[in-house]
Amino acid sequence: MKKFGRRLLVATTAASASMAFAMIATPAVSSADCDNTQWWDPVGNVCRPLVAPDCGDGNWWDPGANVCRPLAPQPLACDFGSYWDPVANVCRTVFVLPPE
Repeated sequence: MKKFGRRLLVATTAASASMAFAMIATPAVSSADCDNTQWWDPVGNVCRPLVAPDCGDGNWWDPGANVCRPLAPQPLACDFGSYWDPVANVCRTVFVLPPE
């Protein structure tokens, strides 16, 4: 049992030491460089403004893609068993229909 405990202690120490080295060696990512009118975008690795840009009439701000997108009205002609896909602005079939 002592042998197992020693091996476990050595493995734990080695893992902790490697994690500590990685934390010290790599610089921390922080939002300290952003001022009070900005937020930190970790994906883009930049500071972004808190207020969404003015996209104008008929458009909306997509924060995920960081672009303005046009408004698309929901189509009224989706048949039964279909749903509206707002990204592609088309009706998609929910069920697989058997061949006729």
